[in-house]
Amino acid sequence: MKLLHTWVFYISIFIGTLTINGQESAAAVLDPADSLDLKSKPPLGLRFGVDLFRIVRSQATKDFQGFEAVADFRINEDLYIAAEVGNEEVTKQVEQVNFTTKGNYYKLGFDYNMFDNWKGMDNQIVLGLRLASSSHNQFLNSYMLLDRSPFWEESEIQINSGFSTGEHQNLNAFWLEFVAGFKVEVLNNIYFGLSLRLNRLLSDTLPDNFDNIYIPGFNKKTEENKFGASFNYTLTYRIPFKFKK
Repeated sequence: MKLLHTWVFYISIFIGTLTINGQESAAAVLDPADSLDLKSKPPLGLRFGVDLFRIVRSQATKDFQGFEAVADFRINEDLYIAAEVGNEEVTKQVEQVNFTTKGNYYKLGFDYNMFDNWKGMDNQIVLGLRLASSSHNQFLNSYMLLDRSPFWEESEIQINSGFSTGEHQNLNAFWLEFVAGFKVEVLNNIYFGLSLRLNRLLSDTLPDNFDNIYIPGFNKKTEENKFGASFNYTLTYRIPFKFKK
């Protein structure tokens, strides 16, 4: 995981360098007559792509397999309809419990751009909101019991079958996501993006005699804490729409 975060750091520096160079180039070619008209009006367009972080993590770790497709559609100068669809399979050891969660998630909402572009630029700093849901199964692989028999020293016993173990099907969850992020146009119609998400669980279906310790798309969850956090690191392509006058 340390190597994975190192790569994410280097990629972020690379994108930042491209952004600075693009801004300098735009300023250099700006006609003095247009100096008072710095704001660019971008075209409508459908943008779609993938989350690179989940792809890299799936290759780098054995306990995670996941994929996320992302899309947004600009409906006016600063407002976008946005959506994400993905699937995850995660195996975790949490205290005395080993479990696997597998399922799909769906997110729909909007992003609002807070950044004013110069002419020739199409970058965004966005705030947004999503309504999200998951449909998943959870498999309790094993759990540990503390044996306090008076005849020998205390020890932990691993339980691999019986009470509560096995697959719990047809689980779901609903939550809100508060989004903050940015997208940078590194080549014509090609964007790198990073978004951070604060999640608030609204409701979830619990497995019998167990809990949803991990929810696909939401991340870790505990009985006491209904909040979660996540992020994505995206590569997207925009299809611009041109309308005849």
